[in-house]
Amino acid sequence: MMWQFRRRSRPSAGFTLVELLVVIAIIGVLVGLLLPAVQAAREAARRMQCTNNLKQLALGCHNFESSRGYFPRGNNAQPGATFPEGGNTSWLFVSLGYIEQNALYNKVADTGSLSAAVSAGLLPIRHPLVRCPSDGYGNGTSLDEMRLCSYVASTGPTCNNPPSGCPAPFQIHCNGQIGAGNNVPPALDPPTHPGYGPSHSWGSTSVESNTRGMFARGGPTISHGDIIDGTSNTLLLGETLPEFCEFQRYNGNGPGWAGGNYIAQGQTIQPINWKIDRMNPVRPSFGSCACDASTNPSGDKSRCIMNWAVTWGFKSNHQGGANFALADGSVHFLSDAIDHRNYQYLGCRHDGQVASVSN
Repeated sequence: MMWQFRRRSRPSAGFTLVELLVVIAIIGVLVGLLLPAVQAAREAARRMQCTNNLKQLALGCHNFESSRGYFPRGNNAQPGATFPEGGNTSWLFVSLGYIEQNALYNKVADTGSLSAAVSAGLLPIRHPLVRCPSDGYGNGTSLDEMRLCSYVASTGPTCNNPPSGCPAPFQIHCNGQIGAGNNVPPALDPPTHPGYGPSHSWGSTSVESNTRGMFARGGPTISHGDIIDGTSNTLLLGETLPEFCEFQRYNGNGPGWAGGNYIAQGQTIQPINWKIDRMNPVRPSFGSCACDASTNPSGDKSRCIMNWAVTWGFKSNHQGGANFALADGSVHFLSDAIDHRNYQYLGCRHDGQVASVSN
């Protein structure tokens, strides 16, 4: 007699709904924990690259000074000077040959002018050395975006008085006061040291004694001997967000970072990261005025402030501050919470004030 054995049926292996939900929840928690760490690591890498860019640019300025006896001019526009040492070239452009960018420098120099270089397709170009990787604006293919630069020369506590181009109630003055009847919040009204009155020719001076910072929009020559406050206490270069500066954004056929009128202006009058229209870089504009995001489509100027005073400040997309190169070549991250008087003192090379990069 044959015995027939019947196998016991076993339940098929698998996850219950509860187990599946638990696994999904665990994965969600892990992603929530890891994603900020990954993003922080990426930003740290971008900030390090930005620091290296500034070190390279500062090195170019110092190598230029070692060769010529003075730092590059903010804007090479002095009478009688021939291109490329003249012709409104920027401090950055004339430094290219001192940071192993001779090929680009020579190509542009051989054209005879910045306008000829633009026509030849040599300018503007997107160069990784002049762009902070944290600044995503300007990654498009239009000339207007390719021309932008994330780094500007320090003109120190330079202020423009009397301002023009804006209606009187919306002009910002050197003493930090905005015209009578203004509707600009006090937070947008930066304090200014009493000793920093109107700047000579709106910062366009070519005279060394009229220049507060290391550079000016004109062409003064500043040497190490002119840095009375010490190279470790004086700002040389710093970050900006070019989308907030009309002088970098308008005229897409311009020379961009190679032109001195565009990147020779970084002021310490206003605090670090003193931004306007943070969420809408393509904002309405009224001549030399710029308006913040509250400006309505009808063109309300109730919160317009003078463009030069607003946009020339140092600013970045790094959390909590911006990178700066000092006149000694070192690079430091300055908090946007730095004492504002101290910050203004750092911008001036010969005011005799005690200043520190410590936050």
